Amino acid sequence: MPMQDGTEAQIKNELINEIQNLEKRYSLIQNYLSGTECDDMEIIGNLRVFKDTLSQISAHILTFYTMKGQRTKITWDSLFVNLENALATLITYSKRKPRETIQLAFNMSEPKVEEVMAYLSSLKASLH
Repeated sequence: MPMQDGTEAQIKNELINEIQNLEKRYSLIQNYLSGTECDDMEIIGNLRVFKDTLSQISAHILTFYTMKGQRTKITWDSLFVNLENALATLITYSKRKPRETIQLAFNMSEPKVEEVMAYLSSLKASLH
């Protein structure tokens, strides 16, 4: 059992670190959406890292709950799809303004990105 306890602690630490990283990326994106100027390619890169980090967090959540013998479901699949579509749009149509495309991806998702971030913040707090 010590191996599982060590693995569980490692997953908790990775999850906490990834959520903190996601929160930083989200803050940068939110500032951009609120009007802060940013290079288009930089914000697209931040959006890609945000999506990839959210994917890693989802995998860690599933692993963590499985190790504890509990079932869980990742409910933010529409956010992944919308972010992927936004990234494809921004790459394909380089003249498209990222601000509107990102805002649309966030607004179309269910649950909303703010709800996902609130859940992850609560999860992070419970892991400490």
